[in-house]
Amino acid sequence: MGDNMQKITYKGIRTHNLKNIDVDLYKGGMTCIAGVSGSGKSSLAFSTISGISQAEYDKMTNDNKVEVDYDVDSYDDVIMSVPLRQLNFNVNPRSTVMSYFDLQKFVIYVAGSIMGLPLSDFNYNGDGRCRECQGLGYKLQPDPVSIIDYDKKISEVPFRCWQKTYVDFFRQLLIAYCDECGIDSNKRFKELTEKQKEKLLYGTGNLKQTFKYKAGERSRSKTSCYIGPITGLEKKSDDMFSHNREQYCAQKKCDCCSGSRLRAKTAAKELSKGFSVGSLYTEDLDTLEKDLLKLKKSAGKNVQPALDNILTFITACKKVGLGYLSLTRSIASLSGGELQRLRIAQLLIGKMHDLLIVLDEPTASLYPAEVDFTIGIMDEMRKKNTLLVVEHNDKVIEKADHNIYLGHDGGKNGGYLISKNEYMKLQEGSLPYQFFKRTSCDTRVLDSDYVDYAGSALEIPHGSVLGLCGMSGCGKTTILREILPKYYEDYLYVSQKPLKGNSFTTVATYTKLLGEIRTCYAKALGKDKGYFSQRGKGACDKCGGTGVIEIGSFYEEKLFGTCDKCNGTGYLQEVLEWKVDGVNIYDIQQMTIDELIASGMNISAKADKMLKLLSDLGLGYLKLSQKVKTLSGGENQRIKLAEALNDNKDSMIGLDEPAKGLGKRETARLLGLIYSQVSKNKKAFIIAEHDTMFLNYCSYFAELRRKGQSTIIVFQGSREQLFKDKKNDIRNWLTANPEELK
Repeated sequence: MGDNMQKITYKGIRTHNLKNIDVDLYKGGMTCIAGVSGSGKSSLAFSTISGISQAEYDKMTNDNKVEVDYDVDSYDDVIMSVPLRQLNFNVNPRSTVMSYFDLQKFVIYVAGSIMGLPLSDFNYNGDGRCRECQGLGYKLQPDPVSIIDYDKKISEVPFRCWQKTYVDFFRQLLIAYCDECGIDSNKRFKELTEKQKEKLLYGTGNLKQTFKYKAGERSRSKTSCYIGPITGLEKKSDDMFSHNREQYCAQKKCDCCSGSRLRAKTAAKELSKGFSVGSLYTEDLDTLEKDLLKLKKSAGKNVQPALDNILTFITACKKVGLGYLSLTRSIASLSGGELQRLRIAQLLIGKMHDLLIVLDEPTASLYPAEVDFTIGIMDEMRKKNTLLVVEHNDKVIEKADHNIYLGHDGGKNGGYLISKNEYMKLQEGSLPYQFFKRTSCDTRVLDSDYVDYAGSALEIPHGSVLGLCGMSGCGKTTILREILPKYYEDYLYVSQKPLKGNSFTTVATYTKLLGEIRTCYAKALGKDKGYFSQRGKGACDKCGGTGVIEIGSFYEEKLFGTCDKCNGTGYLQEVLEWKVDGVNIYDIQQMTIDELIASGMNISAKADKMLKLLSDLGLGYLKLSQKVKTLSGGENQRIKLAEALNDNKDSMIGLDEPAKGLGKRETARLLGLIYSQVSKNKKAFIIAEHDTMFLNYCSYFAELRRKGQSTIIVFQGSREQLFKDKKNDIRNWLTANPEELK
């Protein structure tokens, strides 16, 4: 570490689970925070260090009192922070790469100036938008693959889009319509002729019919005319079809604008020979750079600055490995890692410096071959800035000027400063190799509007573990998120997106453990279940179950303090006196998952199964009362996985980078659970992953690679086949040759 580096000291940090620690940050260098999952890395980097910087800035620019999420005794010499997390909450379909990063004005100016037309003609969010897709570049169309369960009999209602409440009614309506059309309702949908399939999907009945049907325990009556599911979705028939229509529709590139979002006539105009306005909007950045450089030679002086701005951005995007994107790529469709790298690209070309840039595992979503260039990018960033990086990658940790190690565990047992040697011991983890031969195999042709798979066919092994590999942006997530759900009804995609819920949702409420606990207490004590709810009969009558009361105001902002009647528990005193195995309803929620298991309390079979799954997934350190909004992406994913395995209804599960944010110990535990599920329940796991330890335990592989503007499958097959193929990249990173394991 350079002697000339100025030190910034933070003392007495107690944010979330951090244990009154003191840490140093060095200006102009790179500090890396490493530790096991849940040890407090994000609490230190984002909530505390970055949070302090942002709060100090907000105090100078905002009139209102700033809400902070950190607890610290003192700090000095704060520098302005730019936090870049691997999260993407953007759901706006009109938000594109060019609009998000303020390039739209340059693109519009180039097109308008060269064509000599009003600039508004090139604005897809205004007058220039395609009228067919309203400037989205795509249209939602009913997707037969998403709608139909081909293996179901007609009498079993093979259409997924119909409201489940009316399933008995639909069964009767379908049978009546089949009788009218001369179709055998005992046949499976896949056994019908093409004409019969068309009748059921698109046809309409001539007569309204009334049927009595059961909805739960109740008997009802409904009158309707048969409407085929695709026709109904197109007409948006609310009385019959699921309200979540998008689930049964696919984004199809708009035929009118070819995805450019502009009017067809405008998109077809040529800026130069062979280079149209539509190409400017839709080409991948690698190709677009070449076309813009050619255009620059012939374009007038007035558009040169605008072209330079676009080209500068493209160069930066290519530098961070995002040359496969287009200017009109929807921000909502990007992964958290892709959006983080786009923001890094913007920082590289920005004029601001002397910033504190906080990065959230920048190598976590990268293929091993991409890690080195990312380290190179970080080296470039710290020439003018200070870097604070949350990371597990050994290469990044070794490259840092200063490292902070947190442990020894997650949750309340974490938050301590530990030595490098202690950290290395915590990273140890492995399990016996066990490879599964597929029970059967399907072949699916890949098709997506976001990724051109060039007609590639993917083999899906059942009862095994398939590792999807390949460089960032080759379409692995698209396969998991968009393609597989179309083919398999019993498929579940488990992403790292935040869990749904409000600011009060806890681990216990989300996993439905609290409901099981409340039922257990009610039965054991002979009391109404409502007494064990902070929103029911048991709620403190002074604070209404919140645990806090208003104590005044400061600059028109309300101030709150702990309720003196319930001492912050949110429960009535009499409820707190009711105990099961010596523990009241509030105290049990303050336990961690592992503490509750160790207590031996018999809550219910369902609760016990969920608790064991959470513990097996390495989440035993979580408090039942922990708010889900404070969980990391990896913790989110593992809770969703536990939820899926607890239901046990899905035979195929897609996991998107499950090892992200995990050390070797936690990865080994996750792999152990996956192995158990494949062995006992014959489940199939389709896993998009870059982590080499994780890939070492897969039985089958599919390697995707970009070729021009398309993605192709360069290898797929078993582990044995992989090691015989000396041309692929995967085998170079695997340590376990099947021959060596025999």
